[in-house]
Amino acid sequence: MAANLNDQRFVEGVIGNLRLFAEAAPAQVAALARRCWVVPARRGDLLARRGERLPGLFIVAYGLAKLAMRGRENGERVLRLVGAGQTFGEATAFLEREARYDALALADTKAVVIPSQALIALVDADARFGRAFARLLAERKLEMLGEIESATLQRGTQRLAGYLASLDAGAGRVELPVSKTVVAAQLGMKKETLSRLLRQLAADGVIEVARREISILDGAALERLACAV
Repeated sequence: MAANLNDQRFVEGVIGNLRLFAEAAPAQVAALARRCWVVPARRGDLLARRGERLPGLFIVAYGLAKLAMRGRENGERVLRLVGAGQTFGEATAFLEREARYDALALADTKAVVIPSQALIALVDADARFGRAFARLLAERKLEMLGEIESATLQRGTQRLAGYLASLDAGAGRVELPVSKTVVAAQLGMKKETLSRLLRQLAADGVIEVARREISILDGAALERLACAV
């Protein structure tokens, strides 16, 4: 299902702004856009379902999606949050395999799909794109290893401190991008545990919590907790 004329310019803009296509010529982007399509999703809709074959690489144009796995006892583990300008489905698109997770829209979202065959053809035809795609896959693997290390080797306080430190852009004030339930699932803990750890950090004078807005009162202490061995 290629993009129609109304979507063409939109798709070209989304693809052209992606770091993966930083070295692509405008004509190459335009030709690829004609093979892509747009997937709109309302909050709560599934963009991809575990066990189903993904049609290609998904680029989130706007909105927010979570990639999550659910255990036998309905415990959810959020693998990654995917926001505007980010992608998911790289490995499954290239290998043409089934999804290993659900991709759920957390807000009204619009995604662009690059079909697997077009992606593979680009890798075969363009060495620069092939290197860029390999770099993207390598980055995903390193991110996954970081998540495994965090989940298996770090205490809850350390995981939470590292997460808050990653959100802080130097302003000393951060806002959780999603609900505490989703943050807890992303950090591999229960919501009750997250709330307890937030209260403890607040009692220690490290942060101040007001709903989803968190003030970093002692950035140095937060960094020490995040880096604790």
